[in-house]
Amino acid sequence: MNDRATARRRRLAVALLVVGLVAGAAAVLLWSATRSALGGVPMSTAPVSAPTAAPVTPTPSPNPVASPAAPTPAPLQDIAGIPVHVTVLQQGVPLIDADVNQIQLNGDGWLSPDEGQAGWYGPPQWETVPGDLSDYRGIIVGHNVTGYGTKDVFYDLGQVRAGDSVVLTYALQVGGYATAGFTVTQDARSAPKQDVVAQAATTYKWVWQSDAPERALSLFSCDLDAPHIDGHSVDNWIVTAERVS
Repeated sequence: MNDRATARRRRLAVALLVVGLVAGAAAVLLWSATRSALGGVPMSTAPVSAPTAAPVTPTPSPNPVASPAAPTPAPLQDIAGIPVHVTVLQQGVPLIDADVNQIQLNGDGWLSPDEGQAGWYGPPQWETVPGDLSDYRGIIVGHNVTGYGTKDVFYDLGQVRAGDSVVLTYALQVGGYATAGFTVTQDARSAPKQDVVAQAATTYKWVWQSDAPERALSLFSCDLDAPHIDGHSVDNWIVTAERVS
């Protein structure tokens, strides 16, 4: 393992260990395409030929015309900007809709986004911009409740299901905005915080890394239904998504 990978792994371990509890709020640990249903298609009965009709053999065209090939979609490109807003849609209805600020570990060693906002864990401590091609996933975290006990921006993260969509809006370096679409790859999963840390290179590698470079994203918040210690949840909701546009 080279020095850079080792440093990244150490930062990951530190971030995971310290991002657990925030005073007065639930802990935050680094962890659509709209579904449609097709009804039955009405079918008319097949026409009945007259009894005396002779079978007709179609004459092949001397110069058959090939069907045009479907256009190949352009490959996805990195976006020269930073994420500033995240929306998670389920059947076209927003479950999450929040501004995003870039965050780092604070002086106390916490990764804590402001109330009412999600936090993108970005450079220099975590180098992946969500949606860029990388061996490591982009990371966005959010609280589920505020210090006053009211719902915060990631309160419904545990309701996210495979096939839902994530839309990120970016502020571009050249000015203006752009968006990227992601598809959620599996239902939100609840996982013990300590295991996500201790098994980051094995069982929970899917949370942080990919086997090959891809444009992937992980969203994290607390699981309020999990057991609590000293008033804080021991588990996290984790949602993973892959960029599709």
